[in-house]
Amino acid sequence: MQPRKINILVIDDHPVVRHGVVSMIAEFDDKFHIVGEAASPAEGLLKAEALCPDVVVTDLMFVGHSDSGISIVKQLAASQPDIRCVVITANTQGHFMVEAFKAGAKAFLHKESDGREYMKAIEAAFEGMTYFPPQFASEMDKWNRLPRLTPAEERLLPYAARGMSSKQIAKEYNHLDAPKVIESRTIDQHKSNIKQKFDIDTSGGLVAFASKFCDDHAMEYKSIKIHTKRSVFGL
Repeated sequence: MQPRKINILVIDDHPVVRHGVVSMIAEFDDKFHIVGEAASPAEGLLKAEALCPDVVVTDLMFVGHSDSGISIVKQLAASQPDIRCVVITANTQGHFMVEAFKAGAKAFLHKESDGREYMKAIEAAFEGMTYFPPQFASEMDKWNRLPRLTPAEERLLPYAARGMSSKQIAKEYNHLDAPKVIESRTIDQHKSNIKQKFDIDTSGGLVAFASKFCDDHAMEYKSIKIHTKRSVFGL
């Protein structure tokens, strides 16, 4: 008895690229079945909900859209965790691969890879294994050896990049998370943990680290919306 085909949804906003990816995958019609295509993140998420594919192959960047491939992965991980995600990109910067895996992707691939590599990536993702091209191995190894930020530590970085004090950040959190109350000493502890992990000695060093981290990981901070009164922060 032959194993069933892997059902695949392809999301890419460039028609030529999307059709090329679909054509490459379709060459392995004994293994894969294309159940749909989408030209935007919003359309892709709707089709993923309707079609329930085994694997979503999504572009990393979408021109003119607020969502990215990484945000697609995050939303699918939350709403349809059984779907495996393969992120494809023309960008060769390894930190995007790291962000994709952190979001929940199972495979990361350069768009110009050949059909056989697409096959390996999709099969690995379907089996719940990690796949990435050999040229990203050093970046993956570097990431594996780096200290990791907890979600709570990562959450405060855009505010730390703005130079906000622990009291100011706690006040903002308590506005966003009301009625939950977060004390400034909790924020102090998160800041202390980050400084210790990354060998940061000063408050200015933390601001510089937070700014660079946000820039490197496409986290908005310069125009981040502050919901509490501006006069409280002196901004």
